[in-house]
Amino acid sequence: MRPVRRVLADRYELTDLIATGGMGQVWRARDTRLGREVAVKVLRSEYTGDETFRTRFRTEAQLTGRLQHRNIAALHDYGEVLSDDGELCAFLVMELVDGEPLSALLAREPRLAPERVLDVVGQTAAALAAAHAAGVVHRDVKPGNVLLGRDGSVKITDFGIAWSAASAPLTRTGQVVGTASYLSPEQAGGGKAGPASDVYALGMVAWECLAGRRAFDGEHPVQVALRQLRDEPDPLPADVPDPVRTLVARALVKDPAARFPDGAALHDAVEAVRAGRELPPAPAPATTPLPVTRPVPADAPVPAGADTRSPVGGAAPHPRRGGRLLAGAATLVAGAAIGVGVLQVAGPGADVPATVAEAEPTAVEVRWADLVGRSADDVETELVAAGLRVQRTTEATADVAAGTVTAVGPVGRLAPAEVVTLTVAAAPATPTPDPAEPTVLPQASEPAPQTSAEPPAPPASSAPAPGTTWGPGGPGNGNAGGQGNGNGQGNGNGNAGGNGNGRGRAG
Repeated sequence: MRPVRRVLADRYELTDLIATGGMGQVWRARDTRLGREVAVKVLRSEYTGDETFRTRFRTEAQLTGRLQHRNIAALHDYGEVLSDDGELCAFLVMELVDGEPLSALLAREPRLAPERVLDVVGQTAAALAAAHAAGVVHRDVKPGNVLLGRDGSVKITDFGIAWSAASAPLTRTGQVVGTASYLSPEQAGGGKAGPASDVYALGMVAWECLAGRRAFDGEHPVQVALRQLRDEPDPLPADVPDPVRTLVARALVKDPAARFPDGAALHDAVEAVRAGRELPPAPAPATTPLPVTRPVPADAPVPAGADTRSPVGGAAPHPRRGGRLLAGAATLVAGAAIGVGVLQVAGPGADVPATVAEAEPTAVEVRWADLVGRSADDVETELVAAGLRVQRTTEATADVAAGTVTAVGPVGRLAPAEVVTLTVAAAPATPTPDPAEPTVLPQASEPAPQTSAEPPAPPASSAPAPGTTWGPGGPGNGNAGGQGNGNGQGNGNGNAGGNGNGRGRAG
């Protein structure tokens, strides 16, 4: 990130750097027109250099600027200016909160008292309730975005930034938008975030405050995202009261339909726990999918390890940890649990409605989170068996084992025969050092020294490979093993051209 100008838009004078993060830098600044202290967030050039991002971000900034709530850090202004070298600089001007982020407090005190946690979560949930009522989803609730004022107030900041950044077609590799440790399962699976996604993230924040550590962590963001989909957090410490345990558990249900639906519901639940009242009943569990099968041709390929028993005229899917990856669109039922998605097959003697059993699915459901982290060969076999086409691309990385799928696209409901691209991990290439001296190939015999002024005709084996052009004295193609005609030096070795020097015309 380039150095920031000290005065932005001839108005905001930057004084002290407060924090640096993945989206940019946050500065304490003075609004010279209104004479007040503000916080200015200067966005990184890799975001603001993309027109798609800027358009979406402006729209989101306008929407967020309308949010007025005591627990939301107010957004005052958004601007774009050109730096002295012509680079675009985009910035946000926000309310300056006299205090610190929750992440700074947790760095000093990893565990907080349950009553303090309920206060922080309750105020943050009130802010989310106001945002959700206005149709705004935060999408990146985490301790760094929860500000603790010295007066006891709690304010949440950075609305909309995660959505805008995730929507931009960034090209830099290894860049991750958002924080996987607080990502909801539906977001980790490539789905759309909703109010219940913010509830899950705030539940993860509460779990961390009570336990003194993050619920899920790992060496790679993909590992953490997969754990959000498949694993349950460890039990909270024994000294956490049962009502608080229940509250946090309800916020961390994998199925968003079974969580508190939005910030308002979570706020009401926090107030109930603080007052010693019973929590409202949890929503009914998701509907179990109907037992439906898809006709399978007799010569259709069978995925490796699949259960070939066919109680209802089709191949029963082989269950695996984390759920089945692919399901015909005819098997999808509204309200099915996120991240489970096991294709249900009727058992012997079950009644299957003929109108459903005979329906041919028109699409195939591909779920990102259940494909990533598996063997590319296994994933390709399943995709092909489901009627899709597969192409691969490799990515050199030492984070996961070679042959492991690290990314998939597109995902969601795909048409039959649509192409799915698998990004597959490959071991990083080991650089081969150049040899200190050219390698000399062994010769069967040494020819007699040449005494004639006329050079002899080159032997047939020294002819350049077809299609190779030898310029007078210019660089060759580095063919190894050809014999050069080193004037006055006997038979040279063409391997000397292996480093790109090639054979020109001797003499």
